[in-house]
Amino acid sequence: MTRLVCFSAVVALSCIATGAYAADVAAGKAKVQKACADCHDPGEAPWKGTSEKDMRDKIAAVVAGTHHHPKKLQLSDADIDNIAAYVASVDH
Repeated sequence: MTRLVCFSAVVALSCIATGAYAADVAAGKAKVQKACADCHDPGEAPWKGTSEKDMRDKIAAVVAGTHHHPKKLQLSDADIDNIAAYVASVDH
């Protein structure tokens, strides 16, 4: 039992230290509706068929200012993960 508790603690601390957690699709949908939906429909181009990882990379580039986008986005890493998870979950 002690080994299980220690293992669980190590896994939990590893997730915290690396920022690994499950993205929140509902939070991603809410953020898309607030920050993106004026110009983008997640079921249409340029998002259609984009993997979660690729979507995350594209959004991160927009936030960093290294990808052209008409709107300056200020999103947290969690926001980016959540949006990417939501877009990937939309039935294309």
